[in-house]
Amino acid sequence: MEYIYDIVLNFQDEYYDFYEWHSEDKIINVKKIPIYKITSKDYLNIKYNITTIERDNIPKKNKSFLLTNGAEVMAVLVDNNGKVIKKSSLIFEEADDILEDINHIKEINIKYKINKKKTITYISRRNKERLKYLKKYFKNIDKEKDEYFLKYLYYDIYHEEEEDINKIYDKLILLSEKDINNMYNYLKKINLELKR
Repeated sequence: MEYIYDIVLNFQDEYYDFYEWHSEDKIINVKKIPIYKITSKDYLNIKYNITTIERDNIPKKNKSFLLTNGAEVMAVLVDNNGKVIKKSSLIFEEADDILEDINHIKEINIKYKINKKKTITYISRRNKERLKYLKKYFKNIDKEKDEYFLKYLYYDIYHEEEEDINKIYDKLILLSEKDINNMYNYLKKINLELKR
């Protein structure tokens, strides 16, 4: 079994590249972690889907370990049943150092089950978080109680009045899906104004 020493990891529910790490993330320093080389197909399936890894080739005591396909490296954290519960990229320099010295590691045949296939989206972590915020925000709006607010928001964005509250709501929802950042910034700005 091969080990990598002294690296930093940032385990999240989804895989995020190191440049999308946030300062408030819980970044940990790992002194020693095993590494396994697998095929690119297996690597990408585990990276992008919800999977459970069978522990035939990987000792059950290893709750976290690195996986590589020779081109990329990621860390995974598994539960007692082998389900991948968190993933982490590595900072560029550490990943680069590992990949430079990876040729001597023998590829293993890893068995896993895809529990849920996920659609690969090319949306940034920040935009994913903002979209989640917007969906929750609009889900909690009551069209009758918040009619004045919705009309105000609509007018502020489109510079026109609209009386049909359903039309307003639908158009705002559509905008929040198409132009995440603008809608997020509008809501933050209006909420600040309303708090004054």
